[in-house]
Amino acid sequence: MSAERIYRLLLRAYPPAFRAEYGREMVLVFRDQCRDGDTRTVGFWARVVWDIARSAPALRAEATRTVEVIMKLAAIFTVLLAVLALLGAGAEWVAGSKQGMGGPYMLSLLLAAFAFAVLLGAAVAILRRRQQAARLALIASFAMFLAARLLFPWMGIFVQLVGFGLPVALLIALYWPRKASTLGAA
Repeated sequence: MSAERIYRLLLRAYPPAFRAEYGREMVLVFRDQCRDGDTRTVGFWARVVWDIARSAPALRAEATRTVEVIMKLAAIFTVLLAVLALLGAGAEWVAGSKQGMGGPYMLSLLLAAFAFAVLLGAAVAILRRRQQAARLALIASFAMFLAARLLFPWMGIFVQLVGFGLPVALLIALYWPRKASTLGAA
């Protein structure tokens, strides 16, 4: 195995976004170091490994903190929107009861309220770092909301954005940090 291939493997210690941005330049600098030094010595590799061991963990921790902060903000925003949507569903229930709406309309409202309650649970799971529970709750919320919408199309645009858009956006965000590195193909 060539020294450059070994170095590319060692670069996997860095976060994927960092490798995508700086990986090529790091490999070019490594090539220059290989020309200037002997890659067969323990001292050469000790310096390379020491450099990566010093810098990669800090960059990984920083990348993780950034993702965690974004997910916390998204979860807090979801809690607020889910509570607002639950209040809206309650207001719809009262209005529907006064107008004598029954059957599919009331069942649709009930399903939507359960969907928003599950969405609220998903936000709490994200805040508690229970990713798998959050994913399951988001999928369940989306499915219940879809069933409510198909049962009776009573919903306004805001309710639909919260009911459909928010679970999809959060599911994408939960899977986003797991993207493959673009340096590995180089």
